Amino acid sequence: MSWIIGFLKKFFPNLFGRLGQFLVGFIGPIIGPVLAFIAQFFKKIAIFFLIVAAIHLAVNVLVEAVVELLGEVLGHGANSYFEVGRMFIPSNLSFCISLLVIAKIKSLVFFWIHRLSEQFIHT
Repeated sequence: MSWIIGFLKKFFPNLFGRLGQFLVGFIGPIIGPVLAFIAQFFKKIAIFFLIVAAIHLAVNVLVEAVVELLGEVLGHGANSYFEVGRMFIPSNLSFCISLLVIAKIKSLVFFWIHRLSEQFIHT
């Protein structure tokens, strides 16, 4: 019985000591590339969210600028002039023209956001 206990006292420390060396030798070279991949992945995600935030901010700034501009124009002019002017055009023409102008401004804003986001991605 003492022979078995002596054998087990030497066997398990040697087994786990060599197992630890094996795991360090096996996992050690894998850890570097895996961590580099994870860092690169999260960098791309962070850049994507920065681009989304830039687009959101640009759209909000555009909307606020249009609202402030139209509010100032309508606030300084006489309301009767707008009512008389609307009688000579179809009811939805002013809406269509303003929609086209806002769409063109939006496309220009998104064009520049796209150009800037390409520069972010390639850095």
